Amino acid sequence: MKRLSMGVAALLLLASCGVAAAQEPVRIATEGAYPPFNFTQPDGKVAGLEVDLANALCERMKRPCTVVAQDWDGIIPGLLAKKYDAIMATMNITPERAKAIGFSIPYMVVPAYFVAPAASTIDGSPASLRGKTVGAQTSTTHSRYVEKHLGDTATLKTYDTASNLLADLKAGRIDAAITTGATASDWVKGDAAKSIKLVGQPVVDTDVFGPGIGVGLRQEDAALKQAFDTAIRSVVQDGTLARIAARYVDFSITP
Repeated sequence: MKRLSMGVAALLLLASCGVAAAQEPVRIATEGAYPPFNFTQPDGKVAGLEVDLANALCERMKRPCTVVAQDWDGIIPGLLAKKYDAIMATMNITPERAKAIGFSIPYMVVPAYFVAPAASTIDGSPASLRGKTVGAQTSTTHSRYVEKHLGDTATLKTYDTASNLLADLKAGRIDAAITTGATASDWVKGDAAKSIKLVGQPVVDTDVFGPGIGVGLRQEDAALKQAFDTAIRSVVQDGTLARIAARYVDFSITP
């Protein structure tokens, strides 16, 4: 009887440990400087489309969620150092990144666009960008696109944040910038002086941009990947993702 009691107690202890593990907060990093997807409010809290989506995904996973800001340059190293458990920062799934980290299935697809001064004759084509200086955020698929397609004809200038990129574009220190379509659209809509414009067509290259934007994870965290994948499928299928996106952008981001 004593052995049976001890066995039951052990099972209860294991069960309670499992429940505790399931309730551990998922720590999610975002950049906090890439509106409308993620940005930092005056009170210091992060907000945006990806923050709302992160909370929705954690609700589906039945896990508490903590979203923290992390500079873009250190966002993958921070994940690998276990400062947090996941990344939701408009990070395209690419073969190069997949060598270092794992990814969920895509949770959104966002095209890129070139932005140029309103009086510019740049139309986004390689010919129109010949001899020009093009700005992009550092260590992004946008900078890789410029290197791949314009490396021999244009000069790439990189920036730590999207806001610094926009500031140099408006100041005339670069001839054009490339960024996500939603960010580009926000720039143009928010420019009271009408000094900049979207140019050309959506920029597409699956070799550079990959299949879409996913949650960055440590490669060994297979259970967390499965949980995110299931939650992403759920918010896509029932329209939650579309409703969240509609608060921030005027086009579909659904994978």
